[in-house]
Amino acid sequence: MRTLTFAGIAVILSCTSAPSRTENGEAVDGKDSEQGGSDHYKEGTDYHILQRVRVMDQSGFGRPAEAASFLLPKGWRLTGGIQWRVGHPCMNESVAAQWSATSPDGAMELRGFPVRSWQWHDDQQVVQDMMRNQQGIMKSCDIMPPYDAEAFVREQVLQELGGASIVSAEPAAALVRTMEEQAQRNNAAAQQAGITNATFRPSATKVHLRWPDGTEGTLLCSVDQTVIMMPNYLHGGMSGVYQCQSNFRLLVRYPADRQEEAERIMGTAIASTRINPAWQQAVAQVFSNVAAVERTEAAKRAGLWRDAQNYSSDLQRRTWEEGQASRDRINTEWGQVIRGVDEWKDPSGSSIELSAGYTEAWSRPDGTYILSNDPNFDPRVVLQEDWQRMQKR
Repeated sequence: MRTLTFAGIAVILSCTSAPSRTENGEAVDGKDSEQGGSDHYKEGTDYHILQRVRVMDQSGFGRPAEAASFLLPKGWRLTGGIQWRVGHPCMNESVAAQWSATSPDGAMELRGFPVRSWQWHDDQQVVQDMMRNQQGIMKSCDIMPPYDAEAFVREQVLQELGGASIVSAEPAAALVRTMEEQAQRNNAAAQQAGITNATFRPSATKVHLRWPDGTEGTLLCSVDQTVIMMPNYLHGGMSGVYQCQSNFRLLVRYPADRQEEAERIMGTAIASTRINPAWQQAVAQVFSNVAAVERTEAAKRAGLWRDAQNYSSDLQRRTWEEGQASRDRINTEWGQVIRGVDEWKDPSGSSIELSAGYTEAWSRPDGTYILSNDPNFDPRVVLQEDWQRMQKR
């Protein structure tokens, strides 16, 4: 199965003064009153809170399951999630992650797009035959030229963006290097399996957009091409067969004067994305037997989920969201393409990347974060809640 990447899939904060504390972190001599409690600090002005939002699979396994999560500023509203397209002719698109998150003032939107897969052939007669099959019962993935990431955005993605035009586009060079490393591993694995005629060609781009109403946007897109050289039995010689897939497309739209803020939110959302490995494993089991998927009802798919993970309390600590080991390296590289993130560690040693430019950070086990520039600000006193101070790496 192709790994679903989200984009997904942000935190912002600053602050001002706190009580003296003992070594174990307790307030000294009733100093809490000097900090003024919650009235002294105003959320949204003195500090901002980042909370985890959940991308849910409502129907794939018989009951709602978390597919992934990422950080957004408190108050952002997430809609959409995982859609199962039973009977879809392109298997790679049969599980679609499609969602949208909107800021409280409605001025900014972060939007994740589902995987797109398509195919092509060097021989135009073969392409025509493929297109004829698409009109009949032998449907499959779309038939389109083997676009790289920027060409795919220009030729296909813009049609989905309601009149947007491209202001500028640039290769995401650091990400491409990471994708090329993965392509080299894919090549080595293919050769070990005796497949010596396959080549992997990754590409990624960052695009600046503008709409007629004056709003602007930043779009990130990746495309993986697999080229297989095969004998051409119609005309002789060798021809290339292309399998292409855009696994990652993420858009943030914003007022023209808020680009830096919007991209900071986008970068944090990407860097903090966590895919639920139990959900991913269950989906992989479904993908491993296409025939079984076609004849299996939702109740049987629910058994795959039960085998993959036993549900426990919703308040339990979600280790799959915290550990460095669970981080998708591609997400990390996308975050660096956007920039504007710093890496922090909590007392347990777990790491997370949050919006850059802050000197203090605090975390809670439920996946909520606070950032501040005031070394005296202490949310344990101000908010009267259980927070842990984090260390910047």
